[in-house]
Amino acid sequence: MLYPLSYGTAVFSLTEPQFTRNGNFLYLEMDSVRKQRLSCAVFGFGCAIGYMGRKTGLSVAKIRALEPKQARYMVSDGGGLGLEVQPSGLKSWRLRYRLRGRPGKINLGRFPVLSLADARQRRDVLLSAISAGTSPAEQRRKEKLAEERGETVKAFGEKYLTGHVQRRRRDVAPMRRYLERDVYPVIGNRAIGSIHTDDVRELIFKRVEDGKPQSALAIRNLLKRLWDYALVRGVADKNPLAAIPAKFVAEMSERNRSLKPPELAVFVKALDVARIRPDLKAALWFILLTLTRKGEARRARWDEFDLDKAEWALPEAHSKTDTPLVVPLPRQALELLRAQRARHPRATVVFPMRGADHTPIAASTLNRALSRIRVKIEHFTVHDLRRTAATNLSEQEYNTDVIEKALNHKLKGVRGVYNRAQYAKQRAEMLQAWADWLDKLKN
Repeated sequence: MLYPLSYGTAVFSLTEPQFTRNGNFLYLEMDSVRKQRLSCAVFGFGCAIGYMGRKTGLSVAKIRALEPKQARYMVSDGGGLGLEVQPSGLKSWRLRYRLRGRPGKINLGRFPVLSLADARQRRDVLLSAISAGTSPAEQRRKEKLAEERGETVKAFGEKYLTGHVQRRRRDVAPMRRYLERDVYPVIGNRAIGSIHTDDVRELIFKRVEDGKPQSALAIRNLLKRLWDYALVRGVADKNPLAAIPAKFVAEMSERNRSLKPPELAVFVKALDVARIRPDLKAALWFILLTLTRKGEARRARWDEFDLDKAEWALPEAHSKTDTPLVVPLPRQALELLRAQRARHPRATVVFPMRGADHTPIAASTLNRALSRIRVKIEHFTVHDLRRTAATNLSEQEYNTDVIEKALNHKLKGVRGVYNRAQYAKQRAEMLQAWADWLDKLKN
């Protein structure tokens, strides 16, 4: 009986005694040494033909002896596996195959990172999948998915931060702090797909019991987004946070704290004489004088400033709204910056971390500095200083659009579409008047 078998344009007709079956493969007896493996003969889906045996296969010595030529060339190892040698000398493993009548080629990796033995093992795995009708791309996807499903919460959490969040958000420090302080110590070493609602419920409501409902809500929302990402990536079958609605953890509190002029007078006097590090005092003053965000101010670099023009070119990369802005600097801000330059002549950042001239101070450091300024007024945060400035400037009847531009807010609705004005002159006048008014309060 003849067994027809095609590969490329060649057609083989084999009689039964000429080949034997071993697992998913048929082996064609060529002589006492060599065998030709025919992976497509069993299932009829895919085919990769090559020689196996000491007379035709590659060896490490042969591979190392391969010299680059003017054009790239391929040296076969059998079974569809070949080593492609580039003119640059790079050597890469390629696997040629045929699936459902269509030829294909896949890159397995570079030699010697992927050794000869590993390349052959990889070939065998892929050919087995091909013979079952699975493409190499699908096989890789399955292997990657299986690998990710076994990832720990900590490993996947880091992948979520660096591969997803960091591309959309400038500062991931608060999210990392929640993960490292509250999540990783409890479930960090467990597989991402093994976490149930009970596991996350306990760590969330522990913060509620500690009197930190807003922190508990922040952790819940962070984990909800992390598992949403896991669902999209296919490494989890369900989101354990779906059974913990945010409204049952805490109500989101909207900040509306703004210091009234008498409170602001108390604060600026206390800030002026506060016994905190000069860099921290300068950073708090700078935020108050320029109306910039905490993250924008603390990441400010000297190469963004032109002190002669009294301008700070806030780059898109450091702007929360992804919008660059030229910030006019009042006289008081210029004096502050020159003092900072004298204090740290070699620094690349304006407000450096202690002992590290090229690393900006941390957000938490500014928060702690503010808490050390003893004033007998209602609690407020660093971010509330921006709201304080906006509120007081509005009460002083400055144009709303000028204030919004100084805050680097994006105008909403139709105004946001059509109003592209920068209000540079008006902002410069307003910020100088604001700085002068703060001086009066202080004195």
